[in-house]
Amino acid sequence: MKTNIYIFLLTAVLLCTFSKKAESSVSDSSADTTGMRAVLDSLTSIIEKCKTESNYENFDEYVFKGLEISYQLKDTASIARYQFETARCYSNTMRSADALTYLNKSLKIAQEIKDTVLLGDIYNQMGMIYAEAHINDMAVDYLNKKLKIDRAKNDENSIIETELIIALIKGDLYEQKNDTATLLEALKKCEEHYQWLLDNPDQLNIFVNVCSNVPNMYINAMKFSDEKRAAEFLAKADTVYCAGLRLSNSIPIIKTYMFPAKISLFCAKKNFQAAKKSLDSFNRHESEYANYVYVYAACTYYKAVNDYPNYLKFSSENRLLNHRNFSTEMCAKNERNQSQSQYEAQLAVYEKNAKERDTLFKLDSERSAMRNNGMIAVIVIVLLIAVIKVLQLRRSSRQNLILKKTNDDINFRNRKLQELQVKILSQTEEIKTQNALIEEQRNNLKDINEHLVGSIRYAQRIQKAAVPSKEMMDKIFPENFVFWQPKDIVSGDFYWAATDDSRKYLITADCTGHGVPGALLSMLGISVISDCFAAITPQTTAGEILDAVKNKFLESWAKSGGNIEDGIDMALMVVDSKNNTLQYAGAKRPLVMVRNNEASVIKPDKLCIGYNLKKIDKNFTNYVINTEKGDMFYAFSDGIPDQFGGEDGKAKFSQKNLLELLSNISDFAPDIQQASIKANVANWMDYDGKKTKQLDDQILIGIRV
Repeated sequence: MKTNIYIFLLTAVLLCTFSKKAESSVSDSSADTTGMRAVLDSLTSIIEKCKTESNYENFDEYVFKGLEISYQLKDTASIARYQFETARCYSNTMRSADALTYLNKSLKIAQEIKDTVLLGDIYNQMGMIYAEAHINDMAVDYLNKKLKIDRAKNDENSIIETELIIALIKGDLYEQKNDTATLLEALKKCEEHYQWLLDNPDQLNIFVNVCSNVPNMYINAMKFSDEKRAAEFLAKADTVYCAGLRLSNSIPIIKTYMFPAKISLFCAKKNFQAAKKSLDSFNRHESEYANYVYVYAACTYYKAVNDYPNYLKFSSENRLLNHRNFSTEMCAKNERNQSQSQYEAQLAVYEKNAKERDTLFKLDSERSAMRNNGMIAVIVIVLLIAVIKVLQLRRSSRQNLILKKTNDDINFRNRKLQELQVKILSQTEEIKTQNALIEEQRNNLKDINEHLVGSIRYAQRIQKAAVPSKEMMDKIFPENFVFWQPKDIVSGDFYWAATDDSRKYLITADCTGHGVPGALLSMLGISVISDCFAAITPQTTAGEILDAVKNKFLESWAKSGGNIEDGIDMALMVVDSKNNTLQYAGAKRPLVMVRNNEASVIKPDKLCIGYNLKKIDKNFTNYVINTEKGDMFYAFSDGIPDQFGGEDGKAKFSQKNLLELLSNISDFAPDIQQASIKANVANWMDYDGKKTKQLDDQILIGIRV
């Protein structure tokens, strides 16, 4: 008995101790939650103050800490708001893909909790991100959603601000689509709201945006206007620009924002000297944004003065800056996420309505039962109202039939919903299985591809070691360039150079085929050329050298015991600097000479280094050219002239276009000529946002005597 009492007392003590510990734990947990809530409220106040005062020092750190605490508190509204602020941080550092990821997360929560203020901010930020990437149609779609929310709130200032941003984006469509009607409509909207901007100086961001972009819209409108109207547009552009420039005295960063408009105005006024002086004095390395602004302004200037090489250079750099962290794939992914969110929201509404119908049906059933019981009681107590009872029974019967039909309809819809869910789950599992199989096959192919590519890249190193290095080429020909673009890592095109006491030699060659077969044939060609040059003398002509190379090649190929169906096209130059002469012999590859910006072509023999059917015993022709100071000589394979591209991707670059290009750039330094050729070929292969496939190896070598 005493033992039972002791056990009871011990149990009571333990229960009291555990209860106190539990109460202490609950109290500590509550205190922690209260503390984190206080910290979150403080961070929110600091962030709002930073945005009001435009002081963004340590802003990112405050936002990321606030997001972390919101997750710990499991506060849905705070999580959505801080996800939006995180997206703004990424957008400000031009990390658009990361910004879109967080905007989608915030958008989903904002739609669930129906936070229209946050939805408006999210749509506005998405529109600005797409506008920066020049995906203007999608930018306008999101900003129209923001405008719809503004109009529902009857927020006049926000409506005008959003309409101005949409107008600025539509103005950019002229650059992409040459849409004059949309440009004039956008200018009209900007003029309608311009006075509102002047009356609301606190709208600083949109005012600077208008003053830096509207002048360029007016300048674009000048292109399709008569002389009088063009002069009016130019005057308006100058007025808007000067209005924004006055703010730069108090806020220096505005000068950077408005720099492209400044250059555009100089060019529109034909004051190219002032535009060039401004470009030279601008510090493009001050920040990443300053570099972006400089590149855009440089494109405007060099296009206006018809400096094509520099315009190509800065246009290429501008495309890289505009797409450094943003892609069409990311845009498509964002739109898929939007569609999925809308589907899930619709499904949730449907399930909610179904539950409400079930509840209503149960309530109606209970009420019907109560009415039936009341009618039975009335029948028992009052027999005199039997007729009324019959009528009530009939009415009740009709209601039951209606309720039964409604119940059957609800059950049918529920079954269909369950079938749809089962079907979706089945398709999901099937897709997972197929994806796993595809992933396994992709990994196998990736391993095989990496092994093959690794072997070919090692062969590329061997091939590069077999041709003259840049240092060797610069030593033999002080003014030269080599544009060499293999189709498949290793190349069937190659070049060879040498010098002796009296002369310099340069061979440009194109082997049959490309890739690995072409590269192997090129190695045989290099070996044959090296063997032949060991036996030449200062009196050996260029034609005799090619004859020797052809005979040696036939001899080497005959050792294989097979038929000769392949060969090498060559252009050989022998430069005699003492006598100011150049000898040339060609096997199906011409020589181009540019003198005083006029190109002339020395045609080759229709023979190749290989089997030539009936012309096997015919010798190569030797041409002797008296050179003048500054003459440029070019030799090339058929890779560039035969390359498809242009406006529809189906036209050839052609030898005619190549000769015209060489005539225009022959006065430039060799490295600039090489860059211009590379840019022209790349631009030719780009059409309508697509890139044509390279058909063959490409080589073009130029030397100045």
